[in-house]
Amino acid sequence: MSFVRQSSFRHVFGTPAKPEGQFLGVSPSGAGDGDCITANEKFLAYPAKGGGGPVVVLNLNKPGRLGTKIPAVSVHKSPVLDSVFHPFLNTLLATAGDDCYVKVSQIPEGGLTEDVTNAIVTLEGHSKKVAFVKFHPTANNILASASYDNLIKLWDIEAQAEGLSFEDHTDVIQSVDFNADGSQIVTISKDKKIRVFDPRDGKSVATSEGFGGMKKASVLWASNQEKILGVGFSKSSGRQYGVWDPKKLDAPLIIKDLDQSSSVIVPYYDPDVSILYIAGKGDASISYFELTKEAPYLHFLSDYRDTNSQQGACFLPKRAVDTTTCEIAHTLRLMKDSIIPISFRVPRKSDLFQKDLYPDAYAGVPSLEAKEYLAGENKAPKLKSMKPGTTTELVTVKAFSAKRSPQDIEEENSKLRARIAELEAQIAKLK
Repeated sequence: MSFVRQSSFRHVFGTPAKPEGQFLGVSPSGAGDGDCITANEKFLAYPAKGGGGPVVVLNLNKPGRLGTKIPAVSVHKSPVLDSVFHPFLNTLLATAGDDCYVKVSQIPEGGLTEDVTNAIVTLEGHSKKVAFVKFHPTANNILASASYDNLIKLWDIEAQAEGLSFEDHTDVIQSVDFNADGSQIVTISKDKKIRVFDPRDGKSVATSEGFGGMKKASVLWASNQEKILGVGFSKSSGRQYGVWDPKKLDAPLIIKDLDQSSSVIVPYYDPDVSILYIAGKGDASISYFELTKEAPYLHFLSDYRDTNSQQGACFLPKRAVDTTTCEIAHTLRLMKDSIIPISFRVPRKSDLFQKDLYPDAYAGVPSLEAKEYLAGENKAPKLKSMKPGTTTELVTVKAFSAKRSPQDIEEENSKLRARIAELEAQIAKLK
């Protein structure tokens, strides 16, 4: 006798937006090893083709065909390799450049109407191109960057200063992720090793062997299930997924073949419902699996299939989904000339709030400030109810004001010293 595993998500299905709900006429650059697109509840952004590394930012509620002149964030001098929105301020966008800089730009509340050419934060410190940027999930204004110089740096973007630098990697870093409270980071690099560490204690590093293949791999925290998830390639170049226990990192719990596709995987893990989504660059499908604490850990649920391949993908924050239609995830597929929203839903006949589908979700407000985190504090992420009409009293971030950077202060001091020397010379002539 065979038994069917019980799950609320066995029949999840994806529905693409109709043409009038799509973004048409896009021209993505496809540069970098990141997701190639990012979004929050208000905006989406993607690196576009063009000189200087423009990043197009669009209002989510204004789909349609793009015009011939599209305003963009153009603050780098070379291609942008990754971008991510601030988790607590919808109007701040961090970008990682081939020019070795990390920058943060301000987006107007109503969206872009003209090019943004000046960043409000410029972070200098990497000696090679910056591949990834990732905001801390609970500490306000902490941003991690990973570069081809094999360094991970944590920045206090408000102070425009480097907070920490982690130097244990011996090869190119391929993926970076924080755990739920941001107390630990997991990485995977080209040397095929997975590393778990507290960036404030660089000497405490746990390592494990990752995937056997040379192509790009990615790792994600699944903190709610006390696991680390990974996707990558075998020695024979087939795609694989793996599961690790961060407390016993010496060997994987499981590594399993996925398929023989050569497409690099863009993974996303939803901790609220323990679902891993896999969207390959070049794939015409998105697969999804449910994670459990017991072997075999990942259980295949279904696929969303299309006839056209994607260049990248990202998911909106859970608080942006429509609970009235039993939507559990909302993704944006970046195609060669369009962005197609996909709504993943669980079929339910009742129009009542489905409590089993919507546990309290990440609220998008900080739990601590940057200086507290850098001093060693950790705090759990703040959550909010997903039930419509429910109010949760949370202190949100209202504004951002960057302090003057050390470079700016030094430049001003240099000008003042030069002016003093000039005046002293003039006084000497009068004597």
